[in-house]
Amino acid sequence: MQFKQVQQQFVGYLRNASAIKPPVPDERLAVYQELLFNNVSGFIDSAYPVLKSLLDAERWLQLKRQFFADFRCSSPYFLHIAGQFLQFLQQSQTEPEPVFLVELAHYEWLELDVATRKTTAVQQQSNGIDGLLMVSELAEVQAYHYPVHQVCTDFQPTETRPTFLLLYRDNDDEVQFVELNSLSALLLQLLQSQPGLNFTELTAQLQQYLPALEKQQIESGARQLLLDFAAKAVVHTFQPA
Repeated sequence: MQFKQVQQQFVGYLRNASAIKPPVPDERLAVYQELLFNNVSGFIDSAYPVLKSLLDAERWLQLKRQFFADFRCSSPYFLHIAGQFLQFLQQSQTEPEPVFLVELAHYEWLELDVATRKTTAVQQQSNGIDGLLMVSELAEVQAYHYPVHQVCTDFQPTETRPTFLLLYRDNDDEVQFVELNSLSALLLQLLQSQPGLNFTELTAQLQQYLPALEKQQIESGARQLLLDFAAKAVVHTFQPA
């Protein structure tokens, strides 16, 4: 048997004990299986503490074993396991139970993603609002059908409640979240999709989405929001390279 074939059988059997068994002693296989699964399991547990607390231990273990056996990860890095597990949940063919399961998983993954995200921006930045505006690379706006930031063992919603959340990493490298209203969410989404808008251009676009509001109302509300976001380092002005 060729070495490559032995390798493939070895890896396949470590993931799923019902696969073809390689020519390796049982005791060695058992050690490798336990070590590898426990490593993967530990990363998932630490990334999804709330989700873990809501599911009974047997189901949680079953989900992790199914992921370990069946899902083909596209990254070799342990840090990416949480994202791969999220993809596994998102691609499941069954209806999630509880109904907010996938959205809660996304929210918990997003916390980890923002906490470990590296910035690539090279433009000169400042925390004012008079200039070309952009959302920090350490911030993310996300819409959910359920208030996932409130989910816990004592609160598990069954009815939808559209929720907009801002997650960002503060100057102490701690991840914070803010529940947004429709105006603040729209403002940040416009800046995320069109970095480089100035205040006048931004408020003009807001006016198109909010025709019921007077121009002065929009400008006043937008300025107050931008100043608050700038103080949190969520919004910057920048000089193009």
